[in-house]
Amino acid sequence: MRQYKDFQWLYHHLSTGNDIGGIIIPPIPDKLGSRTLETRKIMAGLRQRISIGEIEATAIDCKKLEIFLNKIAGHPYLAQDNHVDCFLTEQETPERFSFKKGFFDNVLKSIVDFRHQKYKDREPAFQQDRYVINNACMYWKNVNQSFSQVIQSRRKVAVALIILASNVVYIGAEIAGNMSTERKLIQSFGECLNFCRKSIDAACDVNEINFGVILDYYADYYEEAKEMLYRRTIRMIDYDSALRAYEKAKPRYQESVSREFYVAYWKADVKRKGTKNAYEQTTETAKNELKRFNFARVRDLRDTLLKFAEFQLAAARNCCTVISDVLITLKDYR
Repeated sequence: MRQYKDFQWLYHHLSTGNDIGGIIIPPIPDKLGSRTLETRKIMAGLRQRISIGEIEATAIDCKKLEIFLNKIAGHPYLAQDNHVDCFLTEQETPERFSFKKGFFDNVLKSIVDFRHQKYKDREPAFQQDRYVINNACMYWKNVNQSFSQVIQSRRKVAVALIILASNVVYIGAEIAGNMSTERKLIQSFGECLNFCRKSIDAACDVNEINFGVILDYYADYYEEAKEMLYRRTIRMIDYDSALRAYEKAKPRYQESVSREFYVAYWKADVKRKGTKNAYEQTTETAKNELKRFNFARVRDLRDTLLKFAEFQLAAARNCCTVISDVLITLKDYR
């Protein structure tokens, strides 16, 4: 059985053992049931685990890990990594160790990112991609928050229906007394309310594990896409710096140039070529990655929305059938 540290091990080797300059690494979900996850989601306004049971929460976490593995297995480059084969076939991973991100590392990265996010791109298309993805990160978090509010509201309605059904049955028993027919009618109405409550709870659980998981995962996935564009920007800046250094080191008058000057010029040329190759390879890979990412995002969101709509219709039909039966029974009562 795989533990969460095994997934961390896989993510670590994929992100550090490859040239990931232009690759969007599928994000690894947070640790199952971690307290830091609770705090982070509450602070971010996302869904709170307290609104669902522990079994449902575990199912959601496992669903995210399943998406993580599917994304890696379907990636044309990452799927060929030896560590993926080891993870899928070996009983135990070679080593397990904790991965921690320091607070100051995150702060430093935020500062550097802020300094470079307005750096003008060499290609207008990537300039637009940076703008779109930066905004999309915020939009997906807002969608997460809105979906959370919908789920929370529906669960409050379900709780209210429990209370209403209990009170209806209790009051019916007090009023009807020994009148068996009237008691059955009131009990039937209470059961109808309880069925509606179960239907709402079931819908919330299904929506959480399907639509909610996709919203959560792609909120993190967009952050990874932003990271990829950030790495490409850094390589572009390195190339621009090397190009300026090369132009500065270029000999102006051959007869007055010393040997040391030629050595410096040669080193600048080597660095220019190296940074240029890294930048061009990263740019080409990034173009393909963004195409794959956008195609997968549209496909996954479309499939999830279809399932979401179909389940909503099915649940509404079931509730409508039960309520109609109770309504007919009440109308026939004299």
